[in-house]
Amino acid sequence: MKLYELMYIITPDHEENEAEALIENVKGIIEGGGNLINVDVWGKRRLAYPIRKRTEGYYVVYVFESESSFIAQLSQTLRVNEAILRHMIVLYDDDIEKLKTSQEEAAASESTDGDATEDITESGEDTSESGEVIDNAEENTAESV
Repeated sequence: MKLYELMYIITPDHEENEAEALIENVKGIIEGGGNLINVDVWGKRRLAYPIRKRTEGYYVVYVFESESSFIAQLSQTLRVNEAILRHMIVLYDDDIEKLKTSQEEAAASESTDGDATEDITESGEDTSESGEVIDNAEENTAESV
């Protein structure tokens, strides 16, 4: 079995819940033919060029493991779906261990979000004080010039 990366763009005409249902549907198709490793939903972004008179789309990236015979079936399924503007399946050439490590770190950071919120509040107070110093420094620079 080989590692593959699938990226596709969903039309922006769909509601958020319809896009999520399509993401879950594709996830189920991949799990039926292989092992899903990572799902990365980028969300709504501007396209580099118009596709079917649309300038935005929902980007989704999957990393999965499957047999090469499954790729043709998956590509045909995605091609038939009118909600998908474009899709591309390529061999995944990045380090899979690095991907798994980043997933674990993301899960760990989500579990400690309560502590991070307190730190942001405290640093926000410090930033406002340092902002005043920066403003004074800019005034001094303008006067000397």
